[in-house]
Amino acid sequence: MTIPTFKTIEDVKLFLNQESDAWCRPMVEEFVEMCGSDLDLLDLHELNDWLVTEMQSVSQGYEDFIGEE
Repeated sequence: MTIPTFKTIEDVKLFLNQESDAWCRPMVEEFVEMCGSDLDLLDLHELNDWLVTEMQSVSQGYEDFIGEE
């Protein structure tokens, strides 16, 4: 899985307005909603860090699930 790193608010807008990663898109949408839905006020560093944490959690959950079979 590739975790996007957003450098500008425009990067976030493009990501949300196009066919984007099915794993990360809901996470980005959730983060935007948690921040009041105003894209111009997003803290990109916080968003990028949050995405890494969320993707690590998903990956660990998947690995745990696979390991149980």
